[in-house]
Amino acid sequence: MKIEPTTKTIKGLLSLRRNNALKVNPEYQRGAVWELDQQKRLIDSVLRAYPLPLIYLHEKTIVIEEDKKSYSFEIIDGRQRIDALFAYSEDAFELFDPIKDDRKAKFAKFIKEVPCTWARKKYSDLSQEDRDRFDNTVINVVTIYTDEKNEVRDLFIRLQAGMPLNAQEKRDAWPGDYTDFVLRYGGKPDSDDPKYTGHEFFQKTLKLKNNKRGKARLYCAQFAMLFFEYTSSGGYIDLGTKAIDDYYYKNLDFDIKSDKVKEFVKTLDKLVELFKGYKGRMIKQQEAMHLVLLVHTLLIDYVRGWESGFVIAFEQFRKEVSAAKKKKDGEYWLNFSMYISTSSTSASSVRIRHDFFANKMLKYINPVIKDSKRVIDPVEREIIYDKYNKICAVCFKTIDWNDLDIHHVIEYNQGGETSEENAAPVHRQCHPKEQKTVKDFAANWRKTKEKLLSFH
Repeated sequence: MKIEPTTKTIKGLLSLRRNNALKVNPEYQRGAVWELDQQKRLIDSVLRAYPLPLIYLHEKTIVIEEDKKSYSFEIIDGRQRIDALFAYSEDAFELFDPIKDDRKAKFAKFIKEVPCTWARKKYSDLSQEDRDRFDNTVINVVTIYTDEKNEVRDLFIRLQAGMPLNAQEKRDAWPGDYTDFVLRYGGKPDSDDPKYTGHEFFQKTLKLKNNKRGKARLYCAQFAMLFFEYTSSGGYIDLGTKAIDDYYYKNLDFDIKSDKVKEFVKTLDKLVELFKGYKGRMIKQQEAMHLVLLVHTLLIDYVRGWESGFVIAFEQFRKEVSAAKKKKDGEYWLNFSMYISTSSTSASSVRIRHDFFANKMLKYINPVIKDSKRVIDPVEREIIYDKYNKICAVCFKTIDWNDLDIHHVIEYNQGGETSEENAAPVHRQCHPKEQKTVKDFAANWRKTKEKLLSFH
């Protein structure tokens, strides 16, 4: 076999195609499989002067007469690209407008900001400058010379046998700040960038240290998009491949410093704390996503104290699920396990599982819900101020109105209501803050209250 690296212009390559000198061997080549959107993006790449991958051709020689020969090329690798280039040159489709076709094109912001003179144009509609750019684009070609067809087949197999990029590995190369967010918290161990070490929740809690093919990044992408949807609207979102791709494209301008990201990271931090030293079975993907949503709910809506029983409750839930899987019956099967077995990434499946998981876990843990009202309103401040004779409940001296603070006798974070009955007037500088001081104040509140009411 002889191999010769060379180049051809698109115009020259397509001339071979038009003259039936560029062929496909149907015995081992797959048919046309590219979608129209893929073809449009390839042509857009050409016009932006992005380099294209190598094309492999097998030059075949046919002796017609003793002194006459016919030359043609058989495509070994590159058929989909050549078909797309040819179809565009024949006016088979028009190109994307990065702005007007945003929902389909899904181009990054920096691309939208660059003038696009070929937007929504077929080949024949291009300006002469753009047409020349397309025709004269140089493609690197490797030409193979051999009379042994099995060598060509072997080369084809070897070219296809390399481990193809999976969906997440492809997303890692996409532009946009959601990509950076997922790389930062999902982690990329083969990167030299120290900011891509990943969050401990994926590396240690879920034990995804060997993350070279992107499983931790996939989980991060899914959990985050679910988290952001759930915490913003209370709804759910599909988590399949297409849905993740769409989310990446829709969030090219994602704000990695936003409050929602801080809440997500805070939730992961709490999960790492809860499962530190955990010796149980590896936590599965479908379990982990529900843990993330539930822990955020507990952090926001319930008073502290639930943490100590959380892992015990989780183990109890897993025990019930295991028993249900064996019988394929019962509420744990019908509302959780069955929806892991089928359509596990659909929004409806995630919703059914999470509703069941959260309800069962809350029953196991029995946490105390926070009062929905957190701040004493202005009228209540006046009532409390007058009720206790404008006296500080700590130093028992008169409080000027401008120096008034209202203290929750039983802390808000411990389930204390925001109400007149649970409020005490204090100077700002006297406001109890240390944990022991707060507890002592609550323990002595009955006597303190009587003393404040006795002032005249």
